[in-house]
This record gives sequence, structure tokens and C-alpha cells, in this order.
Amino acid sequence: MNMAFVTGSDAAFFNSMLVGLQSFAERMPGQRLMICDFGFTAAQAEFLRGLGALLQRPPELASRGVFHCKAALLAYLRHNGHDIGRDDAVIWLDADLTLMEVGTGDFAAVLTAMTELGATIAVCPEPLKRSFGQLLSGANASAMAPSARVAAQLGMDFARPYVSSGLFFCRSGAFLARWQELTLALADHPLFEQNMFNVALHEKRMAFLALDCEEWQAQGPSLDKITLVAAAGGRPAAQIGDKNIKTLHSTSGMPGHLLIRNCRMTVRDVDLAGPFKLLLAEPLRLHQLQLLASFIVEHAEPLTRLGICSRAARPVDGFEFITL
Repeated sequence: MNMAFVTGSDAAFFNSMLVGLQSFAERMPGQRLMICDFGFTAAQAEFLRGLGALLQRPPELASRGVFHCKAALLAYLRHNGHDIGRDDAVIWLDADLTLMEVGTGDFAAVLTAMTELGATIAVCPEPLKRSFGQLLSGANASAMAPSARVAAQLGMDFARPYVSSGLFFCRSGAFLARWQELTLALADHPLFEQNMFNVALHEKRMAFLALDCEEWQAQGPSLDKITLVAAAGGRPAAQIGDKNIKTLHSTSGMPGHLLIRNCRMTVRDVDLAGPFKLLLAEPLRLHQLQLLASFIVEHAEPLTRLGICSRAARPVDGFEFITL
């Protein structure tokens, strides 16, 4: 089965996305990660095009925001000459995921389990195990009202589990088309793209393979439980108890988990400055910065030539990271 790995970002999250690109390159040798242009600068797009990774933005999405674009994944694939055949699986990875001890075999095993179950989708139920109705109610009710109205109009069962769109496997072009249709019809409001992912999944009670969210994309409170341990290949593995954590997701609804600031990363004689979104816990952030340093060293020439990086006023041995 053909595995098409896809992510996407805009200019504001470009610097942080490079962490994910390096982690993918190290953990998934021989695989290609395609990157949807949700609003890169011309230089950023040119750099990714040089890597052979860029999925250009379809013209009809030129004025759309990041989350409308994410839900239009099918439009990106088709516009760039890709489609989903019977033997194809699209594997979406949010750009703020850092791959840990995971490999091609882990992804292939999920696809095998999907086939055995007769499911065309594999996805992570929301870590707190809330239902769709619970997530859209309470303090969120007013902000989430547009999504709730769509779900009610379609007769969706609000007791169905709420799932994450941060990492998923899909073998259905029809599902991606429905997600796109539902999302593009809505104005921007909290989690609307992910809410419509849930509606597309649950409106006809599609069979899906449920993945362990903590194992596949540790986030929020799970980040407090992570231990890094030595592993083969020179990079650490992440564990929670005896559980191997496959990716770290730099997302949380709680304070104390994320560093979101304008920063400067100096690697030898090169600076990369601008907005960053990283994990706040020092061991996890240091691992991300080590990945970023490796990426900058490998790609310093095009990054500098295109003006994404600049020559450091004060070169350093190794790397240095400071908030601005």
C-alpha cells in the first residue's frame, strides 16, 4: 500500500515546522513528507520547493485561512497531481508534531489493522475521552454554536467520541471531500475544522480504528508525564511508564506546556529568527532544538541564500536559543 505523508503550515509556524521535518527525516528514512502551503512567504515556498516537498496552494483557497486550507487537503493533493486510489493511504501529521521512536513499520501496522477492521479511517479519540456533545457544550457552547447547528441539522449522534485531526490515516477520498465541503461552508470559529472532521466521520457512523492518543500524539497533560530515555541512533525515545510515545504534539489547552514567542536560534554562524512554538519543558524543548540545529546545519546554504536565515553577528560553537 502506498503511504502519502502530508503536513501543512503557514509563514508564522514555518520555523517550528522545521523541527518536525528533521524528526521525520531521521525517523522515516526513504519516506517523503509533502507540505501544503497554507500561506508561506515566497522564500519559504521556494525553499520547500527545492526540497521537492511543496504542495502548492490551489487558487480557490488563496484567501482562506489555515484551518480552511487544512480541511481542503483533498484539493491540495489533486491540484498537485495526487489522488487517492484503492491502494493509497493519506497520513496527515500536524506540523507541530515531533516524531520520536517510530518508523515506517508502525504506520504500516495501523494500515493492516484498518484493513482487518474494514475501516478507511484511523484516528485518535480526544485525550480526555469526551463526546462530541460534551466538547461543544458548557463554557464552549456559544463559541461552538455554528458547529453544533451543522451537526444537529445532519442528525448526528452527539454521544459519539470526539476525535483529533492532528494525526490521522485516511483511505477514503469521499471522506476528505465531505470534510472539505462541510468546513469551507463555515466561518472561522474555535476548532471548526476539527469539529467538521468529527461530523464527516460520525454523520453516517463510519467504522474507524481508534488509536491511543497518548501513544500517537502525546499532548496537554500527557506532556507532564514524558520521560526521555536513551535509544539507538543517537536520538532519545519518549516514554510514559512502559508505553513508547511515537510523537510529541506541541499543543495544549493548559498553561505551562508551550513556549510561543519570537526567538532567535543561532547555529554556528547562522541565525534563524521569528515566531516559534515549542514545548516548554526543558528536556523536550532541548530535543526539539537539537533537531532544529541539525536541520539548519544541513540546509544552511539555501536557507541563507533565500533570506530565511541570516549570518550571525555573533557566531557560537554548537547552537544558542534565546527569546526576543
